Amino acid sequence: MKKIILVMSIFVLVGCVYAEEFSTVNVNGVDFEIPSKYANGDSSKGKYVFNDLRTFAILCVDDYIVSNYGGFYKICDSSQKMTVGDRPCMHLVIYNKYIDNNVSYLYFPCEKSVYCICYQGNDVNGSISHIVESASPSNMSDETFYGLLNEAYKEHQNREYLDTLTDDNSDYVSKTNQHETYSNDQLVKWYLLTHW
Repeated sequence: MKKIILVMSIFVLVGCVYAEEFSTVNVNGVDFEIPSKYANGDSSKGKYVFNDLRTFAILCVDDYIVSNYGGFYKICDSSQKMTVGDRPCMHLVIYNKYIDNNVSYLYFPCEKSVYCICYQGNDVNGSISHIVESASPSNMSDETFYGLLNEAYKEHQNREYLDTLTDDNSDYVSKTNQHETYSNDQLVKWYLLTHW
């Protein structure tokens, strides 16, 4: 009998240690359950930030997916396709010398948008998985999601190339390089309409 009580006590203690409190935040019309230690951050259009982007943030990156995903993918130390719950995800890790720590960027589809969770660390732990799993579902297939990210990276590379030509004072390129005059949002809409 004492052994049973001891075993049950251990399970209760372990459960208390791993139990985590969650708060709900809304980003671009979607509710996410986040660890309470990140509660009381700042919400604004399309993002929720606790302290800064290196500490914790949830971003809807539709309007700037080319510069966000494309830029981070280019400089990441590691990238990994994975599944969290039933969702395709892309996990990027970048060493940040200013905080002397790794910062992770986890991209995933939610409804008809792409979101990114930014946080310190280099793994996708249970708390981060819970954020993804608690979000509204998406009907975006793995192929569509990864294809959209590939298009964003290609477009980032193309823009960098055009910018280097513009830096060389190419009058033709500067007149035709119009990428700053319209939203990257068009890439997400175009890709989903043509590949969904």
